[in-house]
Amino acid sequence: MRILAVDTSSERGSVCVADRGQVLGEVRLSSSLQHSERLFGSIELLQKYLPFRLDEVDLFVAARGPGSFTGLRVGLAATEGFVAAFGKQGAGVSTLEALAWNAGEAAALIAPTIDARRGEVYGALYRRVGDELIEERQPVVLKPAEWFHSLPPEPVDCCGDGAIRYRDLFESSAEWKLRNVDLYLARAIAEIAMTPRRGPLQPLYIRKTDAEIAEERRHESIAGPHS
Repeated sequence: MRILAVDTSSERGSVCVADRGQVLGEVRLSSSLQHSERLFGSIELLQKYLPFRLDEVDLFVAARGPGSFTGLRVGLAATEGFVAAFGKQGAGVSTLEALAWNAGEAAALIAPTIDARRGEVYGALYRRVGDELIEERQPVVLKPAEWFHSLPPEPVDCCGDGAIRYRDLFESSAEWKLRNVDLYLARAIAEIAMTPRRGPLQPLYIRKTDAEIAEERRHESIAGPHS
C-alpha cells in the first residue's frame, strides 16, 4: 500500500511517503513558514524523486491532533482534498499515539505529553506491545502539575515537548523518566496507518477552540448574572 502521511500539528512539520511498509522519502521542517507553504512545498519536493505519481497513492493520512488548531486544519483540509481529487482512501492518526509509537516497545507505560500552550498540556497513556498500541487512558488537557500528579505510581516513560518543558515536575519520582523520542511524526503516522489504530480523517480537539470559547462567553454575557 502506498501512503502519503502529513503532520502539520506543530512547528515540526513533516511529510512521509511509504510503500509496502518501507519509507521512500521524508521531509522534515522546523520553520516559521506558514503550514500551507511548507506542506505543499514538501510534497512537491518528494514528488520529484518518487517512482509513482501522487494520484497513484492508495491512502492519504494526516495528523488529527491534538495540536495547533490552525496547523491541523491545514493538514486535514489538504488531505481531504487529495482524497476527493483522486478518489482514494483517507485516514487520521492521533499525535499522542504517534508519539507513543515512536517510544517503541517498552515494559513501562508511555505518557506522551504535548505542550498545549496557555499553561496546559495534552496527555494520554499507552502500552506498546509489538505492533499493537493499547490506550490505557484517553487524551486529556490539564495543567502540567495536574497531569503528572495523575500518573500512576508505576514505571512511566514520559515523552514529547510537554514532557521536556515540564520535566522538573516528574523527574523527582523514581518511577517516571523522560524518554527521548523523535518529535517529527509523519513516519510514525504512516506506520500506524497500516494498523487498525488509524482513525477518521477528522480533527481530534481535546480543548475547545477559540471560537467555541468566544461563543460561550457571548451567551454568558447575554444571559447575565443569575439571581
